[in-house]
Amino acid sequence: MRQFNRKWTLDREKFLSEAEVKKLRRTIEDKALADLQKGRTTWPRFWMAIDLGASAGLRVSEIANLKVDNLYLNIREPRIRVTGKGNRTRDVFISRDLMKHLSGFLEWKRTMEEPMDKNDFLLVSSHGKSYSTRALQYAFKVAIVESGLPNYYSIHSLRHSYGTYLYQRTKDLRLVQKQLGHSSIATTTIYADVTVEQTLEAVNGLFEEDYHDQDSENGETETVPPSDNPTKPDPE
Repeated sequence: MRQFNRKWTLDREKFLSEAEVKKLRRTIEDKALADLQKGRTTWPRFWMAIDLGASAGLRVSEIANLKVDNLYLNIREPRIRVTGKGNRTRDVFISRDLMKHLSGFLEWKRTMEEPMDKNDFLLVSSHGKSYSTRALQYAFKVAIVESGLPNYYSIHSLRHSYGTYLYQRTKDLRLVQKQLGHSSIATTTIYADVTVEQTLEAVNGLFEEDYHDQDSENGETETVPPSDNPTKPDPE
């Protein structure tokens, strides 16, 4: 059997819990909606960038380099065409929710009269320049603070969260490998490790069953052990 040498493990500080992902997304969406009502542009862009990390598992460089022409928002096979490490291109299939978010974001860009040619970047600042990876990392840190989550998370934690929960849902390493664009499945195996939450769920209740209720259902009653002297009646 082939053995893979893994350089590092996916410890708990490298990915968000499902509850933390939901809290982050809810917080940023609320702030984006508030900005839209006030005609502001910061949080709608932050929300789009972070949703691409959380809901598609994109690397920060892939988010920064994403262009309008890379979006294929067909309801039957919605996907994003991404150029990742080694200049390798892959299609990342996306959920209907992310497809709707991207469609709404494109419509918002039109109303803001942002460049929409096929080679224009999806995410640009208010000055019309594409976001750098550093700017996206900053946006994530701001979002983490606003959400009240631990500061040790990085924007790459979104990718690890995506890989972790996609594997938990599918148990398909090959699928996760293709979505994340790993050149070797050995890299993807980090997501096959059990999480602390899974371990606690597994051990809680192990061998613990209500045998009293079970005995009652079987018509059995609890017996009292006899005294050491079989001729002497048990004390009342």
